[in-house]
Amino acid sequence: MEFLTFLSYIVFSFLLFLFLNIVTKKFHLTKIEYVLFTNIFLVFLAGVASYFRFTTFCDDLFIIVVFEFLIRMIYTTYLLEKDFFSKDEGALSLYLTNVVVAYLLNQFIIRQVDMVFLNPEQLKFLLWVFIILFFYHFFYKRKELSMTKEIVQKKLDLGDKKQYVILQYAKMKQKYGQYIQAKGDMRFLIYALMIYENYRRPRVFRQMDYFRYQFDHIPKKQGIMQVDSKKILSDVESIEFVEKKLEKLQEKKKSKKNMVDSPALLKGIGKKSEEVIQIEKVYQYLKEFSEL
Repeated sequence: MEFLTFLSYIVFSFLLFLFLNIVTKKFHLTKIEYVLFTNIFLVFLAGVASYFRFTTFCDDLFIIVVFEFLIRMIYTTYLLEKDFFSKDEGALSLYLTNVVVAYLLNQFIIRQVDMVFLNPEQLKFLLWVFIILFFYHFFYKRKELSMTKEIVQKKLDLGDKKQYVILQYAKMKQKYGQYIQAKGDMRFLIYALMIYENYRRPRVFRQMDYFRYQFDHIPKKQGIMQVDSKKILSDVESIEFVEKKLEKLQEKKKSKKNMVDSPALLKGIGKKSEEVIQIEKVYQYLKEFSEL
């Protein structure tokens, strides 16, 4: 390896380090996205090098990622004063994966082709792939937006939908009743939350959220109870999570079990004033219905 090539690897490793720091901070990259951005950086460098006929530069391009790994280790250990090898962070496995993927990309793709950038014929094919993907994304977004507008047009006001609430209560009770341990008014409050959240975020949207999470791993509200979670929660798991949270809040208030301060409990789990008003309406409907 020539000295200038070796020196250029070191320079580009610093640039890669800075690039990944900026992108990660701005976009909160997932592990897969982090590896992809790293290797896109390498592909771009290889494309420029092959265009200007610097073929020797591409021979061991993965070394840039190795150097970036060493720079990050020093930066994390001595400047941030964190444990780079901590299993809890999972950083070491990510960076090692990054190096392995870069090596495979370098050995089996970059070194095997004369030109990394696409020629006109390949660009023509790529253009049509892009057009198809664009229209798919365009109409998918329009469809989702249309469905969202339908939900918004309902105004999320359950105050004049007593019959709807009772019908939903019957369905929810049959489907999830066996999983709810709470008794009395607390049980009605859980059903009220369930009905409200299901009305606001119907099952079809929750399935879309689940599908997206498989790819981007960005934390989203999960389950029928719309719980903030970094992992996937089923409807039942979200119900159990909210029930435990409400029970803990109830215990802290040292209230009698049959005395439920619903507005305080709802605010305690993070509901806004407008949401509390809507859920309270549903809650009162259910209590009235139970007394018939």
